[in-house]
Amino acid sequence: MRPRHYVLIAVIVALGVFNYFRVRRAQSTQQATPVSIATGPVPQSPSWNAFDKADALRDAAESQFSAQLQTLDQTVQAAPATDPTIAEVKGCQMWLMFYRQGIVHPSKDTSWRDRSTKHLDECVKTHHDAG
Repeated sequence: MRPRHYVLIAVIVALGVFNYFRVRRAQSTQQATPVSIATGPVPQSPSWNAFDKADALRDAAESQFSAQLQTLDQTVQAAPATDPTIAEVKGCQMWLMFYRQGIVHPSKDTSWRDRSTKHLDECVKTHHDAG
């Protein structure tokens, strides 16, 4: 072996050690960060209520879904600009549209529908009124 091979081996070992300690530090930082647990029901906004109704109809006929989606659009547009939940509602609404596209145009590739289903279930679980 030539000297450059030893240098390459040393660099590879150094990168491995660096990554090992970087991952350990990240894990210890995550464990040390306190997690706040919300008690009681999650506060609802009219936008989330409209989203929950549209999401409940995500597998329904197009006429039912379209009517509820229109209500959701109107509710989001009528919300005050200072409402902090609007950005989240719009994001979840986009995933709802991706899901609906998978229903309307079924194909063998279900990756978008699967990812949309997972995201929508998380939206409902996180923001649905528990009370």
